Amino acid sequence: MKKVLLIIFAGMFSISQASADILGDARITLGLGYSEAVFAAQGQERNHDESGTLRTTVEEYGAFNEEFASMFIEAGNDQVSLGVSIASKFNTPENISGDERTLSNAANRVSAEFENFMNIYGLFRIPLGGLYAKVGYASVDAVIRNTSRSGVTYPDADIEGYTVAFGWDQELANGFGIRAEIQGHEFDDVEVNNGVAATGNINYIKISDMIGATGTISVTKTF
Repeated sequence: MKKVLLIIFAGMFSISQASADILGDARITLGLGYSEAVFAAQGQERNHDESGTLRTTVEEYGAFNEEFASMFIEAGNDQVSLGVSIASKFNTPENISGDERTLSNAANRVSAEFENFMNIYGLFRIPLGGLYAKVGYASVDAVIRNTSRSGVTYPDADIEGYTVAFGWDQELANGFGIRAEIQGHEFDDVEVNNGVAATGNINYIKISDMIGATGTISVTKTF
């Protein structure tokens, strides 16, 4: 679905650029950004041993900060634009349960790599010194990295949510500009399992109450 949406938006941008001379105030804006972000979520993992006996249940609320690069493209006029942005990969810290120093009780290690962090949004300019607001759909692919004594592995997860942002931009010479923005994110709960039932139970990882905040500085070019 995300690939289809990207194709649709790319087509819209191409049409808008081709018709810019006709529409007069239509414009295309490209941007490259650097972001500092913090994310927090409630995580739960339930593991069973080879016989199907529940071995560990770990539930923990955690937060982490990360930095990443992003790029975006927007089409619109001086009041409203539609845009799509995508960020580079970033990772969560590794969560360890069990005693990693004891071979008979080897530690379980879980982390996630976030890929394709994408926002599809509308941008609405506020007639006050270059201010604007954004609201849109957010999605990210979570690649689960898991090492456990039982050899349990988990599939990747698609996490969806929404983004609200406020920012300021300033036009410079020759269509270039700078932009500063603060975003807030909230994501739906997601649960993945290993797909193997053991005495009526399934090993799983659940991520809930996931939120985030991002600060971004961007360089833009408007055509």
